[in-house]
Amino acid sequence: MKILHTLQWKQFAGTEKVCVDLCNEMVKTNEVFLLSDEKIAPYLSEHVNLIKFNFEHNRYNPLFLLQTAQLLIKISPDIIHCHNTKEIEIMYRARNLARFLGSRRIGVVATKHTLQVKKNYKLADLCVAVLEDTKEILPTNSIIIKNAMAYKKPKGGEYRSNKFSIISAARLSAPKGMDIIIKALADVNFDFECTIFGSGEEEENLKDLIKELGLEEKINIAGFTDHLQDYLSACNLQIIASAFEAYGLTAIDGVYYSPLLISTAVGICTEILPKELLFERDILSLRRKLNEVYENYEEFKAIFSKVKEKCKGEFDMSNVVNQYIKAYKSLI
Repeated sequence: MKILHTLQWKQFAGTEKVCVDLCNEMVKTNEVFLLSDEKIAPYLSEHVNLIKFNFEHNRYNPLFLLQTAQLLIKISPDIIHCHNTKEIEIMYRARNLARFLGSRRIGVVATKHTLQVKKNYKLADLCVAVLEDTKEILPTNSIIIKNAMAYKKPKGGEYRSNKFSIISAARLSAPKGMDIIIKALADVNFDFECTIFGSGEEEENLKDLIKELGLEEKINIAGFTDHLQDYLSACNLQIIASAFEAYGLTAIDGVYYSPLLISTAVGICTEILPKELLFERDILSLRRKLNEVYENYEEFKAIFSKVKEKCKGEFDMSNVVNQYIKAYKSLI
């Protein structure tokens, strides 16, 4: 099968990672093309055909749409798989124009990676939701295929610490709750070190908060890393404190690599984590949970090990790819 993925590049975050992992897995048994920014090249298999494409162009510009339609005719994919909202409208219009120019009809699949309501999804022939909550905001022609990530063998030994090591990784924006984590850690009953991975508009505010609470020696904002698995495998605890998640890919990181994960009741965590590993999204609830985890660490690890064992196959990329291939074939 010849599969064309489209990705409007923003930064290498959750949506980008899902798209890359799908491309890298699908290319093992299919011919795969990706329209995106060249910045994504280092993350792709050499067998994926990356075509530099700027989705920032005016989606109503006739010349741009004609050039895109001509590109579709040249590639002649069996399916187009869109991963961001703007792409859907561009591919829909270009697909129809290519059809007018003599191309066969190409099915358009669109995966909804966020919880923002967008009208463009009605243009796709098939919509894919990552969880039930996402499906509720999509048109009726939608199915659920849960996200997965490619497993990378960690090299965590060199990152191990003598202190109780805590990690949280997310975009540094208000809904991710990094401020709650920092404030909760300001008065726990044990010594620790905490590393926050990510970047975003709240970075300076979070650094100011760390300084204000006198936690500069204990909490570090380390920016983005391509090797999160190495750090998670060496830590004692991973925390997710989000207000909401359409899915929550870092939970899959936790299942793959972390010895223990606690989270607010968001995204996939509501499905895979028992109540013992969930906390209310406020400072006191998280502080109580942190103290409880530290005092009963091996018991909590044992609870999470059962989660890891149960979810091992659920997040396997080959299973997810098989579901997508089946969905593609339904449109051909």
